Amino acid sequence: MIWNNEILFVHVPKTAGMSMTDLLTEYLKRPVFNTGPFDKQTVENGVTNLPGRRHETLPDAASFFSNKNMCLEDFEKIFAVMRNPYDLELSRYTYLRKNLPQDRGKAQVIAMANDFKDYLKVAPFFGMNPPRLDLYYQLNGSLPSNLVVLKFERLRDDIHTYLKPYLEGDYELPHHNVSKHQDYLEVYDIEMEQLCFDRNRWFFEKGFYSRLDFI
Repeated sequence: MIWNNEILFVHVPKTAGMSMTDLLTEYLKRPVFNTGPFDKQTVENGVTNLPGRRHETLPDAASFFSNKNMCLEDFEKIFAVMRNPYDLELSRYTYLRKNLPQDRGKAQVIAMANDFKDYLKVAPFFGMNPPRLDLYYQLNGSLPSNLVVLKFERLRDDIHTYLKPYLEGDYELPHHNVSKHQDYLEVYDIEMEQLCFDRNRWFFEKGFYSRLDFI
């Protein structure tokens, strides 16, 4: 996660998080703080990199800041990017099949040994099956009043609309860590759609995305 005196950014997996990290650490008003898999604390160009996790959920963030005598309500805005679960699951599967050493674990083993349908049946997502990606957006069962959800599908426009007031200079969103795959509309069938829905039903039941219809 990344923060300064005004905003907090929560890094949701597979939602252009590395591109957002580069954007925020470059253009956010200083001082800026960034947690990640760093060996030690460092400070460079007004950015303090802190050893920790990159993908803290909102409950994780609340616990982290409570130890600093802060709370999430102290931030003017909390930003998190949201991605269509059909696309996100396919992107995650494709990424894991790159077989990168930093992604060793059960999900990678399953992805390497199975097709996408069988992956959806059993694979954990960051240790949880079904995935609990809702924890990046809600705390104690509700969305914080200061949370702003940026949609992956229109990310540049949403950054301009909601995040630009907190950025300095002529910013540009980098494009990193892209997993190339087919359009999800060409991949899913009825069974895979049901599997993805069952894994990510919160996003559909809350109305963030509509289900695919194969009828």
